[in-house]
Amino acid sequence: SSDRLIHYKMKAPILDPDEICAPPEVCGPDAEESKRKHLIAHSTNDNDSWLTKFVKRDKQLLVAIAGMVVLMNIQKLSYVLYPFKIFSTWIHELSHGTAAIMVGGGIQKLLIYPDTSGLAWTYTDGSEWKRGVVASAGYTGTAILGMIMLLFRRTHRGPTYGLIAIGVVILLSCMLYVRNTFGVVFLSITAIILGVCAWKLKARQVGYLYSFLAATCSFNAVDNISELYGSVGYVNGQPATSDAHTVAEYWGGAYTTWATLWLLFALMCSAIGLLLAFDGNTYKQQQKETNNMQVHCDDTIVATPV
Repeated sequence: SSDRLIHYKMKAPILDPDEICAPPEVCGPDAEESKRKHLIAHSTNDNDSWLTKFVKRDKQLLVAIAGMVVLMNIQKLSYVLYPFKIFSTWIHELSHGTAAIMVGGGIQKLLIYPDTSGLAWTYTDGSEWKRGVVASAGYTGTAILGMIMLLFRRTHRGPTYGLIAIGVVILLSCMLYVRNTFGVVFLSITAIILGVCAWKLKARQVGYLYSFLAATCSFNAVDNISELYGSVGYVNGQPATSDAHTVAEYWGGAYTTWATLWLLFALMCSAIGLLLAFDGNTYKQQQKETNNMQVHCDDTIVATPV
């Protein structure tokens, strides 16, 4: 007998993005196959227009933003946004507290209220510039987190690890700083839900949730623009000085100036997150891997004895 090389032609398989599981480790021996499906599902080619490429790469984010806009403008559906508003409040207050720690102070307690307002009790050595830093950190910190989340939205594992990390930080903040019943209960439940979603949901579903959280953070300053420019804010139903007024008191200038600067900063962070997102392997390498896989699938060589 002799050996003869027989060529079998096979079409590249049609892959359903819903078959992708997340995190990859949950797939066990199918982890690499999960990653391969993820890459193909998001692949583009040189003939695609820039708009087509953007839609293919960022469909989840576009859907999340569109959904958020719709929910914001339909009163009967606005309740769906409630957990995300509480999440934004938590980020805002924790940003104040983080800034206090960074300038040598600390956090006494964080309070998160059912009306989606919050309060951060912090301390410093009393320097006005440090107080100003802490007061300005609410909106800027939220914008920075949103930018970071957007930067990792295209990576295969970024959304999964991101949800897990957020859940862990929420639980730690509840143990260390949050001191009212509503805040502890609601945030703890949120953290558990995020962890379960990261563990059990498929990658595409995790991507939608992650993108919605990223959009919530990124556009927090824009969404709350009336509060930034308002003369009086409210915390738990009680009148309170806005962050912009507080910074103007410590650093000088008009509160509208600081509100405008924060708004521009938030828009800049959103633009950076949208335009400079990390691609994991980078989309060039991803495209190369995808093309290689399609070539192998299209022309598989099998040696069989004859």
